[in-house]
Amino acid sequence: MRCKFCNVEVDCKTHICPLCHEKLTTDENDEKLLPAFPPKTAKTERKKHTHFTLTNVYLAASTIIFLVCIAVNFGLHQPTKWCWMVGAILLYGFLTMRNTVLSSSSAWIKAFWQIVMISLIMWLAQVVFDDIMTDTYWLLDLALPIIIMLSVLTLGIISCALVRRNKALLYDTLFLSLIGFLPIIFYAVGLVQKVLASAICAGFCAAVIACVVIFARKEIVDEMERRLHW
Repeated sequence: MRCKFCNVEVDCKTHICPLCHEKLTTDENDEKLLPAFPPKTAKTERKKHTHFTLTNVYLAASTIIFLVCIAVNFGLHQPTKWCWMVGAILLYGFLTMRNTVLSSSSAWIKAFWQIVMISLIMWLAQVVFDDIMTDTYWLLDLALPIIIMLSVLTLGIISCALVRRNKALLYDTLFLSLIGFLPIIFYAVGLVQKVLASAICAGFCAAVIACVVIFARKEIVDEMERRLHW
């Protein structure tokens, strides 16, 4: 049975389209039919409550640890304010738990925010430990391209392993690969001093995009039809 509103083929025994929730038939009894997707259950509400409790417990424990570190760091009059790094790492753990582990966002969005947060932590490390890290260009020149390549590689491997069950991961891989061109753009505008790592990152991400388009073209077309309701 095909839905005339979104042109999706429906195989299950239902009179309501599971995608757009429009009626598949004109039978007068359709008003009594339930949607194909069941309403939220108490189990779903318990899961949300568990997530809320976990994040609150982590936040409370992290706040205590951070305050203790501030007291020790400033109480001993230490020149290196390492407590800010501890706070940044604890905050990173909280955001990772809330926006990555417990989030239902797309994989590429999760990976993007991981790249942003890790880059900010490394930048803060450069500021805090400035007396140790004398090279001020290592972050954009080397660290950022490596983080992006590792993220694209990880998501690409997951996409290959789960392509039959989750075709949306292919789109996530494509979108995340586009971020790999940022370092070479930074070099073009003068933010990056050494081009080698940025060029390798851009070439690697271009190769990933080409491989996905060539070897998974059918899956991409199927996913596009599903998303755009063609």
